[in-house]
This record gives sequence, structure tokens and C-alpha cells, in this order.
Amino acid sequence: MTDIILITLVTITCLIVLWLALTAARRQKQGVEKLHSQLQAWTKAQEMRRKRWEEQQQKDHANLEVRLMAHIEHLHLEERRRKVQETERAVYELSHLPRIEDTPLPPKIQQTDPIYTIPHMVRSFHGANLVGYDLSYRYLRNADLRNADLSQTNLFMADLTGACLRGAKLTQADLSAANFMHADLTGADLSEANTLVTDFFDAILVGANLRNTRNLTSEQIRGAIVDRTTELDPKIDITLPRIPRIALH
Repeated sequence: MTDIILITLVTITCLIVLWLALTAARRQKQGVEKLHSQLQAWTKAQEMRRKRWEEQQQKDHANLEVRLMAHIEHLHLEERRRKVQETERAVYELSHLPRIEDTPLPPKIQQTDPIYTIPHMVRSFHGANLVGYDLSYRYLRNADLRNADLSQTNLFMADLTGACLRGAKLTQADLSAANFMHADLTGADLSEANTLVTDFFDAILVGANLRNTRNLTSEQIRGAIVDRTTELDPKIDITLPRIPRIALH
């Protein structure tokens, strides 16, 4: 009898322990499932946030690209407008350039009046496109022709005394009999230009390109200001002393 009661108690105890174990396992499983569901929900929320962020970034990028393209187009329009204005101004200036024969000779400087200066007219063609223009016999003293494109331009007998032609392009230009006395031709390109009896006395030819120029003589270069950066053909000899200019009275 006692054994039966003891066995019954042990069985009941085992059942209770098993039930408690199953209950704990079920609650743990429910907790894991709940945690997994929360993790999935968080992951989905993060994915949605990421998609919304990417969509917003794409919209912002598209808007920025549109604004940038509009700004670039505006800059191009302004640049074209500026070039048109510069071209119109250059054409206007060119149409009003006096010819040498219509320009009075400057008065002779009096040695007793050191502060006396010769009046001069400054024309500005800075960066202008003057390709192929006929500027023969034109009065361009002290003109600003920096970075101007004078390729194939006719400057026959033009007066460019004291003009600034830094970085100007004079390739294949006709410079015959032109006066570049005291002009600044630093870094200018005179390749293949016609320099027949061109006056380069005291002209600054530092860094200038005079290769393949036509009719250029050593005497012309000896009267100019050159250095080792001046590009000359091998036939040009600058080893002789600088030729002085003889004043004619």
C-alpha cells in the first residue's frame, strides 16, 4: 500500500515537473516569437525608412542637377552675351579707328619741360577676336591688345607704338612695315607672320614665338628686347651688339 502511494506521488510529481517544463518552454517560445516579430517589424521599418531616404536623396539630387544645369546654362548665356558685347564693342572701336594719314603727328617734346607728355588715345581690344581684319594703316598707339586673336590680320603699315600685345596671337598676320616700337609682345605668337621691315625697336619679345616668321632679319631682333625664352629660328643671329637707334632731326 505504501509502495503504491509512493509511486503515485512520484508519478504526480513527474507530471507536475513535466507540465511546468512544457509551460516554461511554451512561454520561452512565445517570447522568442515575439522578439522575432519585433525584430522583423524593426527591420521592415528600417527598410522603409531607407527607401524613403533614398527616394528623397534621388529627388534632391534631381532637383540639384536641374538647378545646376540651369545655372550652367545661365553662365553660358552670360558668356555668349559677354562675347557678343565684346565683339560689338570691338567692331565699334575698329570702325572708329583713325588712319595714320588722318592722325596728326605728336608734338616734339621740349627738353626744358620734363613734365610734358605726348597725349595719346588708348583703345581696348583685350581678348577680342580680330581674325582676318584689315587694320592696315590704322593708328593703334598704346592700344590694349592683350590676348587678342590677330591671326591672318592685315597690319600693314599700322602704328602699334607702345601697344600692349601680351599673349596675343599674330600667326600668319601681315606685319610688314608695321611699327611695334616700344610695344609689349611678351608671350605673343608671331609664327609664320610676315615681318618685312617691321620695326621692333625696343619692343619686348620676351617669351614670344617668332619661329618660321617670314622676312625677319637679325638686325630687327637686335633692336628688340629678347631673352633665352624668345623662340627664334637658327638663322637669326643675336650675338652682335644691340643696334642703337639714331635720332633724326
